[in-house]
Amino acid sequence: MRKIKYMRLLLLAALPALALGASIADDFDPSLDRGLATLYQGDYEAAEAVFDSFIAAHPGNPAGWFFKAGLYQVKMTDHECDSWAGQYNRSLDSALMISDRAVGKNPRDAWARFIRGGTHGYMAARDGRTKKYVSALNKGLAAVSDFKKAAELDPGLYDAYLGIGSYHYFRTRAVSILKWLPFIGDARDKGISQIELSIARGRYTGVMGRNGLAWILIDYGKHDRALALAEGLEKEFPDNPFFFWARPEVHWRAKQWSKAAGGYRRLLQLIEARPVYSNYNRVMVRYRLAKSLFESGEYREAAAQAQEALNIPSDQAMVSRLVMERRACREIIRLSREKLKG
Repeated sequence: MRKIKYMRLLLLAALPALALGASIADDFDPSLDRGLATLYQGDYEAAEAVFDSFIAAHPGNPAGWFFKAGLYQVKMTDHECDSWAGQYNRSLDSALMISDRAVGKNPRDAWARFIRGGTHGYMAARDGRTKKYVSALNKGLAAVSDFKKAAELDPGLYDAYLGIGSYHYFRTRAVSILKWLPFIGDARDKGISQIELSIARGRYTGVMGRNGLAWILIDYGKHDRALALAEGLEKEFPDNPFFFWARPEVHWRAKQWSKAAGGYRRLLQLIEARPVYSNYNRVMVRYRLAKSLFESGEYREAAAQAQEALNIPSDQAMVSRLVMERRACREIIRLSREKLKG
Protein backbone atom coordinates (compact mmCIF):
# COMPACT_ATOMS: atom_id res chain seq x y z
CA MET A 1 0.00 0.00 0.00
CA ARG A 2 2.87 2.39 0.87
CA LYS A 3 4.52 1.60 -2.47
CA ILE A 4 1.30 2.46 -4.35
CA LYS A 5 0.98 5.73 -2.47
CA TYR A 6 4.65 6.53 -3.13
CA MET A 7 4.25 5.88 -6.85
CA ARG A 8 1.20 8.16 -6.97
CA LEU A 9 3.24 10.94 -5.34
CA LEU A 10 6.05 10.40 -7.83
CA LEU A 11 3.59 10.64 -10.72
CA LEU A 12 2.23 13.90 -9.36
CA ALA A 13 5.72 15.32 -8.97
CA ALA A 14 6.62 14.35 -12.53
CA LEU A 15 3.66 16.13 -14.11
CA PRO A 16 4.46 19.52 -15.61
CA ALA A 17 2.74 22.18 -13.55
CA LEU A 18 0.30 24.58 -15.13
CA ALA A 19 1.34 28.15 -14.62
CA LEU A 20 -0.27 29.78 -11.61
CA GLY A 21 -3.43 31.51 -12.76
CA ALA A 22 -3.64 29.54 -16.00
CA SER A 23 -6.62 27.40 -16.92
CA ILE A 24 -6.42 23.84 -18.15
CA ALA A 25 -8.67 25.01 -21.01
CA ASP A 26 -5.67 26.96 -22.34
CA ASP A 27 -4.10 23.56 -22.98
CA PHE A 28 -7.06 22.01 -24.83
CA ASP A 29 -6.63 21.26 -28.53
CA PRO A 30 -8.87 20.08 -31.41
CA SER A 31 -7.91 16.44 -30.83
CA LEU A 32 -10.43 16.34 -27.96
CA ASP A 33 -13.24 17.23 -30.37
CA ARG A 34 -11.92 14.67 -32.85
CA GLY A 35 -11.82 11.98 -30.17
CA LEU A 36 -15.38 12.70 -29.10
CA ALA A 37 -16.64 12.71 -32.69
CA THR A 38 -15.00 9.33 -33.23
CA LEU A 39 -16.46 8.02 -29.98
CA TYR A 40 -19.98 9.04 -31.00
CA GLN A 41 -19.61 7.09 -34.24
CA GLY A 42 -18.97 3.99 -32.11
CA ASP A 43 -15.30 3.54 -33.09
CA TYR A 44 -14.07 3.08 -29.54
CA GLU A 45 -10.55 1.90 -30.37
CA ALA A 46 -9.84 4.87 -32.64
CA ALA A 47 -11.27 7.31 -30.07
CA GLU A 48 -9.14 5.75 -27.34
CA ALA A 49 -6.03 6.24 -29.48
CA VAL A 50 -6.87 9.94 -29.89
CA PHE A 51 -7.32 10.44 -26.15
CA ASP A 52 -4.11 8.53 -25.42
CA SER A 53 -2.25 10.87 -27.77
CA PHE A 54 -3.69 13.90 -25.95
CA ILE A 55 -2.66 12.41 -22.60
CA ALA A 56 0.89 11.82 -23.83
CA ALA A 57 1.15 15.37 -25.20
CA HIS A 58 -0.55 17.05 -22.21
CA PRO A 59 0.31 14.99 -19.09
CA GLY A 60 -0.63 17.82 -16.73
CA ASN A 61 -4.14 18.17 -18.15
CA PRO A 62 -6.95 15.97 -16.75
CA ALA A 63 -9.17 16.34 -19.83
CA GLY A 64 -7.68 13.38 -21.69
CA TRP A 65 -8.18 11.03 -18.76
CA PHE A 66 -11.68 12.40 -18.15
CA PHE A 67 -12.84 11.85 -21.73
CA LYS A 68 -11.13 8.47 -21.79
CA ALA A 69 -13.15 7.52 -18.69
CA GLY A 70 -16.27 8.69 -20.52
CA LEU A 71 -15.33 6.46 -23.43
CA TYR A 72 -15.16 3.41 -21.16
CA GLN A 73 -18.47 4.39 -19.55
CA VAL A 74 -20.16 4.54 -22.96
CA LYS A 75 -18.48 1.33 -24.13
CA MET A 76 -19.53 -0.65 -21.04
CA THR A 77 -23.07 0.71 -21.29
CA ASP A 78 -23.18 -0.07 -25.00
CA HIS A 79 -22.09 -3.68 -24.47
CA GLU A 80 -23.77 -4.05 -21.03
CA CYS A 81 -20.67 -5.51 -19.42
CA ASP A 82 -17.84 -4.46 -17.13
CA SER A 83 -14.96 -5.81 -19.22
CA TRP A 84 -13.19 -2.43 -19.11
CA ALA A 85 -13.85 -1.63 -15.44
CA GLY A 86 -10.14 -1.66 -14.60
CA GLN A 87 -9.26 0.85 -17.32
CA TYR A 88 -12.31 2.92 -16.38
CA ASN A 89 -11.30 3.14 -12.73
CA ARG A 90 -7.68 3.97 -13.57
CA SER A 91 -8.82 6.74 -15.90
CA LEU A 92 -11.09 8.16 -13.21
CA ASP A 93 -8.33 8.03 -10.60
CA SER A 94 -5.94 9.85 -12.94
CA ALA A 95 -8.53 12.47 -13.90
CA LEU A 96 -9.32 13.13 -10.24
CA MET A 97 -5.69 13.31 -9.18
CA ILE A 98 -4.69 15.74 -11.93
CA SER A 99 -7.82 17.92 -11.64
CA ASP A 100 -7.31 18.11 -7.87
CA ARG A 101 -3.80 19.35 -8.52
CA ALA A 102 -5.04 21.90 -11.07
CA VAL A 103 -7.66 23.26 -8.65
CA GLY A 104 -5.04 23.40 -5.89
CA LYS A 105 -2.75 25.51 -8.07
CA ASN A 106 -5.56 27.73 -9.34
CA PRO A 107 -8.81 27.58 -7.32
CA ARG A 108 -10.45 29.84 -9.91
CA ASP A 109 -9.91 27.42 -12.79
CA ALA A 110 -13.51 26.75 -13.79
CA TRP A 111 -12.65 24.01 -16.28
CA ALA A 112 -10.57 22.12 -13.73
CA ARG A 113 -13.55 22.21 -11.39
CA PHE A 114 -15.86 21.08 -14.19
CA ILE A 115 -13.68 18.07 -14.98
CA ARG A 116 -13.29 17.22 -11.30
CA GLY A 117 -17.05 17.46 -10.93
CA GLY A 118 -17.62 15.23 -13.94
CA THR A 119 -15.15 12.71 -12.55
CA HIS A 120 -16.97 12.67 -9.22
CA GLY A 121 -20.20 12.20 -11.18
CA TYR A 122 -18.85 9.12 -12.96
CA MET A 123 -17.63 7.75 -9.63
CA ALA A 124 -21.03 8.35 -8.05
CA ALA A 125 -22.76 6.43 -10.85
CA ARG A 126 -20.23 3.60 -10.53
CA ASP A 127 -20.68 3.34 -6.77
CA GLY A 128 -24.46 3.46 -7.12
CA ARG A 129 -24.39 0.50 -9.52
CA THR A 130 -22.36 -1.51 -6.99
CA LYS A 131 -24.76 -0.52 -4.18
CA LYS A 132 -22.25 1.66 -2.34
CA TYR A 133 -24.96 4.20 -1.74
CA VAL A 134 -23.30 6.38 0.91
CA SER A 135 -20.20 6.76 -1.25
CA ALA A 136 -22.37 7.43 -4.31
CA LEU A 137 -24.28 10.16 -2.46
CA ASN A 138 -21.10 11.84 -1.23
CA LYS A 139 -19.48 11.78 -4.66
CA GLY A 140 -22.68 13.03 -6.28
CA LEU A 141 -22.81 16.00 -3.91
CA ALA A 142 -19.12 16.70 -4.57
CA ALA A 143 -19.87 16.68 -8.30
CA VAL A 144 -22.72 19.17 -7.98
CA SER A 145 -20.61 21.42 -5.77
CA ASP A 146 -17.87 21.54 -8.40
CA PHE A 147 -20.34 22.12 -11.23
CA LYS A 148 -21.94 25.03 -9.40
CA LYS A 149 -18.58 26.56 -8.55
CA ALA A 150 -17.45 26.18 -12.18
CA ALA A 151 -20.55 28.04 -13.40
CA GLU A 152 -20.06 30.71 -10.74
CA LEU A 153 -16.42 31.26 -11.75
CA ASP A 154 -17.20 31.25 -15.48
CA PRO A 155 -20.85 31.95 -16.39
CA GLY A 156 -19.97 31.05 -19.99
CA LEU A 157 -19.01 27.48 -19.07
CA TYR A 158 -22.38 26.13 -20.13
CA ASP A 159 -21.15 22.52 -20.01
CA ALA A 160 -21.54 22.70 -16.22
CA TYR A 161 -25.30 23.12 -16.55
CA LEU A 162 -25.64 19.56 -17.83
CA GLY A 163 -24.57 18.30 -14.41
CA ILE A 164 -26.50 20.96 -12.49
CA GLY A 165 -29.67 20.38 -14.48
CA SER A 166 -29.42 16.61 -14.15
CA TYR A 167 -29.05 17.05 -10.40
CA HIS A 168 -32.17 19.22 -10.17
CA TYR A 169 -34.22 16.72 -12.17
CA PHE A 170 -33.09 13.58 -10.39
CA ARG A 171 -33.17 15.19 -6.95
CA THR A 172 -36.90 15.75 -7.48
CA ARG A 173 -37.32 12.16 -8.71
CA ALA A 174 -35.42 10.84 -5.70
CA VAL A 175 -37.71 12.72 -3.32
CA SER A 176 -40.74 11.08 -4.95
CA ILE A 177 -39.21 7.64 -4.32
CA LEU A 178 -37.28 8.13 -1.07
CA LYS A 179 -39.90 9.68 1.16
CA TRP A 180 -37.40 10.42 3.94
CA LEU A 181 -35.65 13.05 1.81
CA PRO A 182 -36.81 16.62 2.53
CA PHE A 183 -39.15 18.03 -0.12
CA ILE A 184 -37.48 20.89 -2.00
CA GLY A 185 -40.13 21.58 -4.62
CA ASP A 186 -40.47 20.21 -8.13
CA ALA A 187 -37.30 21.29 -9.96
CA ARG A 188 -37.69 19.01 -12.97
CA ASP A 189 -38.58 21.72 -15.47
CA LYS A 190 -35.78 23.91 -14.15
CA GLY A 191 -33.36 21.02 -14.55
CA ILE A 192 -34.51 20.34 -18.11
CA SER A 193 -34.08 24.02 -19.04
CA GLN A 194 -30.54 23.96 -17.68
CA ILE A 195 -29.73 20.82 -19.66
CA GLU A 196 -31.14 22.42 -22.81
CA LEU A 197 -28.93 25.46 -22.20
CA SER A 198 -25.90 23.19 -21.90
CA ILE A 199 -26.81 21.36 -25.10
CA ALA A 200 -27.25 24.60 -27.02
CA ARG A 201 -24.19 26.46 -25.77
CA GLY A 202 -21.82 23.97 -24.13
CA ARG A 203 -18.43 23.19 -25.61
CA TYR A 204 -18.51 19.40 -25.24
CA THR A 205 -21.99 18.48 -23.98
CA GLY A 206 -24.15 18.65 -27.11
CA VAL A 207 -24.36 15.00 -28.13
CA MET A 208 -24.42 13.24 -24.76
CA GLY A 209 -26.61 16.00 -23.41
CA ARG A 210 -29.21 15.25 -26.08
CA ASN A 211 -29.06 11.55 -25.38
CA GLY A 212 -29.38 12.08 -21.64
CA LEU A 213 -32.21 14.56 -22.10
CA ALA A 214 -34.08 12.10 -24.31
CA TRP A 215 -34.08 9.58 -21.45
CA ILE A 216 -35.06 12.24 -18.91
CA LEU A 217 -38.01 13.26 -21.10
CA ILE A 218 -39.02 9.60 -21.43
CA ASP A 219 -38.98 9.34 -17.64
CA TYR A 220 -40.99 12.57 -17.40
CA GLY A 221 -43.60 11.32 -19.89
CA LYS A 222 -42.75 13.96 -22.51
CA HIS A 223 -42.70 11.41 -25.31
CA ASP A 224 -42.99 13.71 -28.34
CA ARG A 225 -39.97 15.76 -27.29
CA ALA A 226 -38.00 12.63 -26.43
CA LEU A 227 -38.83 11.10 -29.80
CA ALA A 228 -37.59 14.16 -31.68
CA LEU A 229 -34.24 13.99 -29.89
CA ALA A 230 -33.93 10.23 -30.37
CA GLU A 231 -34.69 10.39 -34.09
CA GLY A 232 -32.14 13.17 -34.54
CA LEU A 233 -29.42 11.13 -32.84
CA GLU A 234 -30.22 8.08 -34.97
CA LYS A 235 -29.86 10.10 -38.16
CA GLU A 236 -26.62 11.67 -36.98
CA PHE A 237 -25.04 8.39 -35.84
CA PRO A 238 -26.70 5.69 -37.98
CA ASP A 239 -24.22 2.91 -37.18
CA ASN A 240 -23.93 3.26 -33.40
CA PRO A 241 -26.46 1.16 -31.45
CA PHE A 242 -25.83 3.26 -28.33
CA PHE A 243 -28.16 5.91 -29.75
CA PHE A 244 -30.87 3.48 -30.94
CA TRP A 245 -32.41 2.54 -27.58
CA ALA A 246 -34.43 5.67 -26.84
CA ARG A 247 -36.79 5.70 -29.85
CA PRO A 248 -38.21 2.16 -29.38
CA GLU A 249 -38.42 2.84 -25.64
CA VAL A 250 -40.78 5.75 -26.36
CA HIS A 251 -42.98 3.52 -28.54
CA TRP A 252 -42.83 0.69 -25.97
CA ARG A 253 -44.09 2.92 -23.18
CA ALA A 254 -46.78 4.37 -25.45
CA LYS A 255 -47.82 0.83 -26.47
CA GLN A 256 -47.21 1.67 -30.11
CA TRP A 257 -46.23 -1.91 -30.75
CA SER A 258 -45.64 -1.90 -34.48
CA LYS A 259 -43.33 1.11 -34.24
CA ALA A 260 -41.58 -0.43 -31.24
CA ALA A 261 -40.99 -3.62 -33.21
CA GLY A 262 -39.41 -1.65 -36.04
CA GLY A 263 -37.10 0.14 -33.64
CA TYR A 264 -36.01 -3.03 -31.85
CA ARG A 265 -35.49 -4.82 -35.15
CA ARG A 266 -33.06 -2.11 -36.30
CA LEU A 267 -31.32 -2.07 -32.91
CA LEU A 268 -30.88 -5.83 -33.04
CA GLN A 269 -29.30 -5.59 -36.49
CA LEU A 270 -26.78 -3.06 -35.21
CA ILE A 271 -25.94 -5.07 -32.10
CA GLU A 272 -25.43 -8.31 -33.99
CA ALA A 273 -23.17 -6.61 -36.55
CA ARG A 274 -20.62 -5.84 -33.83
CA PRO A 275 -18.24 -7.92 -31.70
CA VAL A 276 -20.08 -9.64 -28.83
CA TYR A 277 -18.69 -8.97 -25.35
CA SER A 278 -21.91 -9.84 -23.54
CA ASN A 279 -25.16 -11.47 -24.64
CA TYR A 280 -27.29 -9.41 -22.27
CA ASN A 281 -28.40 -6.85 -24.86
CA ARG A 282 -29.08 -9.53 -27.45
CA VAL A 283 -31.48 -11.27 -25.05
CA MET A 284 -33.10 -8.03 -23.91
CA VAL A 285 -33.70 -6.69 -27.42
CA ARG A 286 -35.04 -10.01 -28.74
CA TYR A 287 -37.45 -10.16 -25.80
CA ARG A 288 -38.61 -6.59 -26.45
CA LEU A 289 -38.98 -7.39 -30.16
CA ALA A 290 -40.92 -10.58 -29.39
CA LYS A 291 -43.29 -8.74 -27.03
CA SER A 292 -43.86 -5.94 -29.57
CA LEU A 293 -44.56 -8.45 -32.34
CA PHE A 294 -46.97 -10.41 -30.14
CA GLU A 295 -48.92 -7.27 -29.24
CA SER A 296 -49.01 -6.41 -32.96
CA GLY A 297 -50.61 -9.78 -33.72
CA GLU A 298 -47.54 -11.23 -35.44
CA TYR A 299 -47.62 -14.41 -33.39
CA ARG A 300 -45.42 -16.67 -35.49
CA GLU A 301 -42.48 -14.26 -35.57
CA ALA A 302 -43.06 -13.31 -31.94
CA ALA A 303 -42.65 -16.94 -30.90
CA ALA A 304 -39.56 -17.30 -33.09
CA GLN A 305 -37.89 -14.24 -31.59
CA ALA A 306 -38.76 -15.33 -28.06
CA GLN A 307 -37.24 -18.74 -28.71
CA GLU A 308 -34.12 -17.11 -30.15
CA ALA A 309 -33.80 -15.09 -26.95
CA LEU A 310 -34.01 -18.25 -24.84
CA ASN A 311 -31.44 -19.99 -27.04
CA ILE A 312 -28.76 -17.33 -26.55
CA PRO A 313 -25.99 -18.62 -24.25
CA SER A 314 -26.11 -17.00 -20.81
CA ASP A 315 -23.90 -17.30 -17.78
CA GLN A 316 -25.40 -17.55 -14.31
CA ALA A 317 -24.97 -13.86 -13.53
CA MET A 318 -26.77 -12.87 -16.72
CA VAL A 319 -29.57 -15.40 -16.15
CA SER A 320 -30.20 -13.90 -12.71
CA ARG A 321 -30.52 -10.42 -14.25
CA LEU A 322 -32.92 -11.60 -16.96
CA VAL A 323 -35.29 -13.78 -14.94
CA MET A 324 -38.38 -11.72 -15.81
CA GLU A 325 -37.51 -11.41 -19.50
CA ARG A 326 -36.82 -15.12 -19.92
CA ARG A 327 -40.06 -15.98 -18.13
CA ALA A 328 -41.92 -13.54 -20.38
CA CYS A 329 -40.36 -15.14 -23.48
CA ARG A 330 -41.67 -18.55 -22.45
CA GLU A 331 -45.11 -17.02 -21.94
CA ILE A 332 -44.99 -15.33 -25.37
CA ILE A 333 -44.19 -18.69 -26.97
CA ARG A 334 -47.06 -20.39 -25.15
CA LEU A 335 -49.62 -17.70 -25.94
CA SER A 336 -48.47 -17.37 -29.56
CA ARG A 337 -48.95 -21.09 -30.12
CA GLU A 338 -52.43 -20.87 -28.66
CA LYS A 339 -53.29 -17.96 -30.96
CA LEU A 340 -51.95 -19.82 -34.00
CA LYS A 341 -53.95 -22.94 -33.13
CA GLY A 342 -57.17 -21.01 -32.64
